[in-house]
Amino acid sequence: MTNLTAKPLPSARKLAYQALYEILEKKAYANLTLQHVLKEYPLSGPESRLLTELVYGVLRKYNYLLWVISRLSTYSLKKIHPSVKILLCLGLYQLMYLTRIPASAAVNESVKIAKKITHKGNVGFINAILRGYIRKKDELSLFPRKENPVLYDSLYWNEPEWLVKWWQSHYTDEAASILKAFNETPKLAIRVNPLKTNRDELLKMMEDRGIKAETVPWNDQALIITEGAHTFWPLAEEGLAYVQSLSSMIPAAVLSPKEGEAVLDMCAAPGSKTTQMAEIMKNSGTIDAWDLYPHKISLIKNNAKKLGISIIHAGARDSAKPFPALHGKYDKVLLDAPCSGLGVLSHKPEIRWHRKEEDLKAFPPLQEKLLSCAASYVKEGGTLVYSTCTLNPAENEEMVRQFLRDHPDFKPLDFTLYEGKTSKEGMMTILPYDIQSDGFFIAKMLRKR
Repeated sequence: MTNLTAKPLPSARKLAYQALYEILEKKAYANLTLQHVLKEYPLSGPESRLLTELVYGVLRKYNYLLWVISRLSTYSLKKIHPSVKILLCLGLYQLMYLTRIPASAAVNESVKIAKKITHKGNVGFINAILRGYIRKKDELSLFPRKENPVLYDSLYWNEPEWLVKWWQSHYTDEAASILKAFNETPKLAIRVNPLKTNRDELLKMMEDRGIKAETVPWNDQALIITEGAHTFWPLAEEGLAYVQSLSSMIPAAVLSPKEGEAVLDMCAAPGSKTTQMAEIMKNSGTIDAWDLYPHKISLIKNNAKKLGISIIHAGARDSAKPFPALHGKYDKVLLDAPCSGLGVLSHKPEIRWHRKEEDLKAFPPLQEKLLSCAASYVKEGGTLVYSTCTLNPAENEEMVRQFLRDHPDFKPLDFTLYEGKTSKEGMMTILPYDIQSDGFFIAKMLRKR
């Protein structure tokens, strides 16, 4: 029976505005915000896809959208209320990049939302700016790069000026390719769960549901979904596969834990790499999984249960504080450390707007403490893998070299990801265009006997 009292669902545009306000003004994570919104409001497939497109699209083009607003407005950006800026960005994004949406719909829907959240003056301002863009769009093009190369690059690549300069100074030859990769929409990667199925069986199930996927030559447990991703989620809920970026799958594979071993994952939530290691171990042995925040432990436990894993023992612990009772207990230790996140600007575009240059100095001292603790838990003859999802040398190569100087009982272990991609001094940096995934750093070390 139809529930006649049920309220109509908010539109994708209204929900996109709410999500972007949380992300840009309250520093929320885009992926978690969208998950929460989609869980609370069961949108249709097209509306769900429009919501996702609007949120991630605005985040990827935010700098340029603000510049366009500044060209059309007589007010400075600082004087425009954040709510108004976000609504303008949403309207302009539709006008500039979503050609299938009629211009009248982009303007009218933006004005309709504005009437509910702001006063009449702002409503008129939003209407005027959006209609002004339609009239003047042919006049709104970027100035020649030679006039102001840093500002031009910041607008073209949609990253803050400080970060553009940082890439160009730290990755001189690769900067343009890195910046380009961060503005491409990442494809959905999944990890097949061998405890419940295999790659061929899962491919057949996906094909039956109209989902198209590609295999990954260097990882026989990974698939890239190329079409029909929105119908994949029931298979994930059954625990047949787990959504995880290709780069994120590398650290656990490099650690390569064996059946029956004792393994420690020091910064484990939400359990992506923890559960991957359990699958590699065929659910035989033990994995202790720690995280600083108690509320995240349930994420690890829930993911393990869904995937049919019983060897993970998750608990809240501050991994930066030594725990002498566990010294020398583990065959393998994974430290996927908290970091500046400069490798995942494609999957998490909001990081480019949240992160400040001074933030980069906050991570190395914590990583140094974590690595020192990690070393103490490794058995003689055991293996330690340190990984980050950043491309900052101070958090990566420099951190590992200093660790090896301070811990002469460890030595680097080289490894190969695929033909032509081998570590140097036990370290490997994955740039975001290397495997069409995130930027990542992995180091493998052996504790001498």
